[in-house]
Order: sequence, then structure tokens, then C-alpha cells
Amino acid sequence: MTMVRFVCLGVCSIALFVTGSVNSGRGSAQQIGSTTVVSADASQRIVPAVPAPGQCLPLLIDSDVANEIDDLYAISLALAASERFELQGMVATHFAQWAGPDSTDKSFDLLQQLLEVSGNQGRFPIARGGDPMQYSNVPTSSEGADLIVRLARQASPSNPLWVVVLGAATNTASAILQAPDIQPNLRVVFHARCAHHWPERTVQFNVVGDVIAVQALLESQVPLVWFDTGTKLTIPYAETKARLAPMGATGEFLHRFRDQKPQFAKVTKGFFDVGDIAWLMDPTLCKMEVVSTPRLQRTLAFERSQRHGEMLRVSEIDVDRTWKLFFDSLTRSPQIR
Repeated sequence: MTMVRFVCLGVCSIALFVTGSVNSGRGSAQQIGSTTVVSADASQRIVPAVPAPGQCLPLLIDSDVANEIDDLYAISLALAASERFELQGMVATHFAQWAGPDSTDKSFDLLQQLLEVSGNQGRFPIARGGDPMQYSNVPTSSEGADLIVRLARQASPSNPLWVVVLGAATNTASAILQAPDIQPNLRVVFHARCAHHWPERTVQFNVVGDVIAVQALLESQVPLVWFDTGTKLTIPYAETKARLAPMGATGEFLHRFRDQKPQFAKVTKGFFDVGDIAWLMDPTLCKMEVVSTPRLQRTLAFERSQRHGEMLRVSEIDVDRTWKLFFDSLTRSPQIR
């Protein structure tokens, strides 16, 4: 049976709107040869505290930017929300399961293009991520993983670095395996949208992109948000043409990108990743519950061992309010062109 603890967003949620965490334990690790094995003591894992209104969050985005159009929209929302986010870095990751070994470079190049168009080039460091993990508990070396480690060590448990993973978990998991000591300084939001199969299994693209990395996240001590919504975040082509395209260089770039592929222009096209950023800006957009952290089998089925503590699962996003937040943020932001 799945154990859940619902997070109410009324009066009963006040205790969660704090900078710290629900539990303040630390994990441990041991070295076996060249492999760092992260301890998974369920009593030590903390549940991320829901970000308080008005709090400015140190943020790093780890994204397969060139895989889908939604990453561009999500990143643009984060760029616009300078009152909510202190953007500290971005990592471009692979989508190798269909695009091959150069997919990381494609993501990096498109990220650079968006930052240039929006007037944010040089605002923070960006880095390329690594190839999918090949063996359990063996990290993939990359500039991206190193950047996550460096920024996490500048953070603290009371002012953690929020890492939003909008793609395969390769770089974030590798950073944790390389440097287990950074875990108390991180809050990881993983886009795992597959609510129709929860809690039995997952078939989500980001999970399939690096199953070993997701296993490492779930079995680690890192405070984890399992972001399990966003499928219904659609918007008609005509609406982005009318509302987004006139919003300067960034809005025009985002709308015109819908012409890159026929599916991007469809009325049913989902802008899934926008939800992760929108939720961090306004947690009342979604339903939240504290659940036991499952173990992920190679078959993509979840095993409810209850050995890995608890995590925060986010679901059922309010679509209309999310798009209102998106357009309001881009309209008033001085941070993007």
C-alpha cells in the first residue's frame, strides 16, 4: 500500500512554507573501488519544504532543450521570473534514446540561441552534460555534473540550490554520486509526468532516457520532488500567435518555433515542462502529497520497499492559472527582450 500524506494549501500548510526541510538528517556514503555508493537510510531522507511566497530560490535547470518545444517555454518563464529565481546555471542534457550521441550538443546550441535572443547570454554559466549512465552507482563525468557540484557546495541546507530536471536525470544523479556530501544542499524537482500509471509503474520519456540515473535519484538521500503532471498544458497555435509573438524577440522566437515541426503547431501539443517552473513560482497551482519513495526496477515497475524515505509528489496542475502566470510573467519582466 502506498503511504501518502497530503499537503493542504490552506491554513494547515503553513508549517511547510519554510526555507528548511521537513526532516534535517544527512545521508552517508562509502567508497568501493572507484564507485561511490550512496547510503539510503529512510530515517535520514528529508522531504522538500514547499517554497514560501516571496522567497527567491537559487535555481539550476538541467534540460534536454532541443528534444521538445516545451523546454524553451519553461526556460523562458524561469528567465522572466527574476523576482522568484536567482538563476545560477543551466545544463544541456541528452535525449540519446532517439537522437543519438550528438543530442547534448543540439541542446547546448539551442540553449545558447534562446539566451542570446532573450538577452541573457553570459548571465550565468551553462555547461554540457554527459552520456547516459551505463552502470549502477557509476556516475558519468561531464562539465554539467561538475557545475551542479560546484553550485551545490555554494548553497546550504537552509538556502538550498533547486535543480529542476527537464530531461534525463544523468547529470544530476552523476553529481550526487560524485559528491554525496552535496545532497543536503539540493532540492531536486524531476519531471516524471506519468500520472496515469502511478503508483504501479512509469513509461515516461525522461525516465527511459536514463533508467539507471532515475534509480540513483530515488535511492539517494537527496530531497526529491516527483513532478507528475503537465500533460494537459496545451495552447492553440492561434493563441500563441496572437498573444506571444508580439511580445518582443523572445515571444516571437517561442511562437515561431512552433513552425519547426508539424506536431508543435497542433492544438493538442503539450507544453509539459512549463509546469515544473510554474509550480515553483506558485505551489498552489498543483496538488501535493508526501509519498513513500519507491524503488524503480529495470522493467519500469515501482517496488514499494519503503527503504528510501519519502518524497513530495506533485500532480493535477491548474492549466488556466498556469498559462495566466506564464503570460503575465513574460509581459512584465524586464529580464527578457
